[in-house]
Order: sequence, then structure tokens, then C-alpha cells
Amino acid sequence: MLKKIYYKIEKGFPPVKILKNYIIKYTVPRRYKYLFEIIRANKSRKIMEIGTWNGVHALEMIEEAKKHSSPKEIEYYGFDLFELLDDKTTLKEFAKVPPSLEIVREKLERTNAKIHLYKGYTKDTFPRVINELPKMDFVFIDGGHSIETIKNDWEYVQRVIDEKTIVIFDDYWNKDDAGCKKVIEDIDKEKFEVTILPIQDKFKKEWGILKINFVKVKKRLKL
Repeated sequence: MLKKIYYKIEKGFPPVKILKNYIIKYTVPRRYKYLFEIIRANKSRKIMEIGTWNGVHALEMIEEAKKHSSPKEIEYYGFDLFELLDDKTTLKEFAKVPPSLEIVREKLERTNAKIHLYKGYTKDTFPRVINELPKMDFVFIDGGHSIETIKNDWEYVQRVIDEKTIVIFDDYWNKDDAGCKKVIEDIDKEKFEVTILPIQDKFKKEWGILKINFVKVKKRLKL
């Protein structure tokens, strides 16, 4: 209810949105710069994001892609629970509550890129659509943070990548009970190049300091 009220206020009172964007700009973790550097260097046009959330990173990635391609050439594929996220899943997946799919779609369609959004658990949505998806240029895995969910996402992502695709995993944590660390350790290093990117964000928690890195994964070229 409060979420719906906020988005109504934001739409009708622009200063609220300006303030929110200012806060985001100056508090965003440093590791996210890699998203835009890779999209720029790879000239990515087909972008997949698992964990679209409120669309802020999607919007920024699309805008980066528009610097080297026309909007009509850019395709964005976003997966999230959107308004289906409940309190139980929020706790299990260490998730942030997103707005509705339609609110995010409205925001992203203003870019004039081709927007494809999928609502639901990826263990359900991926099997339904995976055979219809093209090979991606760039994939950002930042959905549910349970090991079970990340493992499932990686298994399906492997079906939409080739030797040119760059995959970024978020949430490589200094803990073993959640985040992508276990999944990364299990990746076959003979088939994939795996690089823990150096920029690390740190957050103070009750139990200590949470350290977070991105991990870059790329298929090795076949000889």
C-alpha cells in the first residue's frame, strides 16, 4: 500500500523524484561502474538482467547501449518477481521490494528500446521462455540471493550465451550461506574464464562487514 502511494506521489510531484535520483547518484555502490564499462567495450545490444527490481540499472544500461547503437537495435530482457514478491520470499532471497511490472515497463519503454519483462520465479519463467530467447551480448545476474536460485539462474543463462557474451554475477560475498560464491566456485574453469573484479563495496552489518564484488564470466574460445 505504501509503495503504491509513494509512486503516485513521485509521478505527481517531480521534486520527490529529483531528490531520489540525487540520493541514488551519490550513494550507489562503486562496483556498478563495471556494467557500463563492459556494455561500452562490448558494444552490447542484447542485454539480460535477472533482478530488474525498479529498473534503475536497466535504464542506465540501455542508455549506455544507446551511445553506440540506435534504440531500435537494443533489446532488454528483464526478470523479476515484481509485485509477486511476498514477505517470506523477501527474507529467503535477501531481496529488495520492487514496484509493479507495469510501472517498470512504463519507465523503460521511454528509452524506445525493445523491452521484454518476465514476472515470476525464474525457476518457472525460464523454462517457459528460454527457447524463444536470442543469444545475449551481456547478462547481469542479480536476482534472488539464495544459492538455490542463483544456481538455477546460471544453469539457464548458459543456454543464451556464446563466446562473445559477458556475464556478470553480483553478490560475491565474504560468506557462504548466500550470494554467488558457492556457484562461482563450482563453475567449470576449463570451459569458462572466471574473474573476480577488484572493486569491492563494504557494508557494516550486525555480524560484521559485508564485502561484495562482481564476478565476470566468459566462455572460453574453442580451439
